[in-house]
Amino acid sequence: MKIVFAGSSEYAIPALKALLSSAEHNLALVLSQPESPKGRKQKLEDTPLTIYARKQGLKVFCPEDVNSQESVDYILGHKADILITASYGAYLMRRLRQGFTQGAINLHPSLLPSYRGASPIRTALLNGEKHSGNTIFRIVAKMDAGPILSQESLKISDGENYSSLHDRLALQAADLLLKLLPVLPDLQPQEQDHAAATFSNKIDKDDLILDFDRQSKSLENQIRAYSLVPGAFAKFRDTKLKILSAEPASSLSDFPPGHIIEIIKNNGFAISTKDGQLLVHQVQAAGKKIMDAYSYHLGARLQVGERIGR
Repeated sequence: MKIVFAGSSEYAIPALKALLSSAEHNLALVLSQPESPKGRKQKLEDTPLTIYARKQGLKVFCPEDVNSQESVDYILGHKADILITASYGAYLMRRLRQGFTQGAINLHPSLLPSYRGASPIRTALLNGEKHSGNTIFRIVAKMDAGPILSQESLKISDGENYSSLHDRLALQAADLLLKLLPVLPDLQPQEQDHAAATFSNKIDKDDLILDFDRQSKSLENQIRAYSLVPGAFAKFRDTKLKILSAEPASSLSDFPPGHIIEIIKNNGFAISTKDGQLLVHQVQAAGKKIMDAYSYHLGARLQVGERIGR
């Protein structure tokens, strides 16, 4: 097939890489979002997909409005067979969705109709799910609601964080796409059960704040969902301390929630919670590199009874 591929984040890169490695397909154009301000200095940067595609010598188009007449005419002018999107981040209007002989399809990292929306991987981890997966579906007007073409489950490992699960799902999506394309013209899509749909939302800064008045398992899931980036955090000694890996411990403490209750040599430190304690294994202090929690203690000289969090 002759393909227009649209994406922005790292999730889309393995799929584009797989298409490039296949002699059966031709990448006519790569679509991505315009450069945007990043980091403390708010320097304008291209999306990860744009950076990768340009390194491969691909033609890249990053319109401010992908649905403008000028943009649509340019995209459809490449006479591609299909539009494939993966974490693109923009709504596609009808003329663009229907301007390809094989239609427009999307790669989504959840088992639809579960977790439609912007943050399916993080939301699955927040909810303590044991399985995730990928769905490829035909794009329709309603978000993530199109008929399903292909779907595959993936087991979430115990303690697995967002970064690890994201990368495994991205690779699975790429493999699923290559298997789908040869049979796509003859495939009968399956309608989603819209009554069973669940949703995920964009991340808010407040979602990253750890509140130790909650249960240990809920805190562990929050840490996993935002690790390694952007990282869930608590205020400690008037600055942010990201906690990137932790596990619940059931024993109760005489300290109220949010206090350091034990330093465990070569292992980490424990914080009291609503129902027990949270054993912290990996942290990142403001402006510092990621380190194991016990090494952090050696430098910071943590004290039993110190308050952490609000």
